[in-house]
Amino acid sequence: MSETNKVTQRILIRSDLDIVSARLKVREIAREMGFGTIDQARISLAASELARVLAQNIGQIGELLVSGVNTDDHRGIQVISVSPGGNGLDETMPNNEVVSNAISLVDEGFVDVADNRNVRVTLMKWLK
Repeated sequence: MSETNKVTQRILIRSDLDIVSARLKVREIAREMGFGTIDQARISLAASELARVLAQNIGQIGELLVSGVNTDDHRGIQVISVSPGGNGLDETMPNNEVVSNAISLVDEGFVDVADNRNVRVTLMKWLK
């Protein structure tokens, strides 16, 4: 099973300005963990796409949780997007494509939807 590092960065997403902050913070964490330039760009782009979806939920505050992850086989970075209430993901929303694109930039990605309203997206990028 995985053991998450003790330090988790919490980035609140309220507006478009927070998207930029999230992207920079995730890139900084990835660089500190030893990711190369291309992987830093991939994980920070994926995180900013999730932040953009969160920022579109007018009147809601979403958050990104960023942390290092260590397992027996891998070491990497985890980004979790938490969207309270607001817009759930369904087949008619353009957010599905954005989330799919974000997941395609990383090694693993999962989407959990509770009551078709509370959405949690988890992205994992492993150090090679």
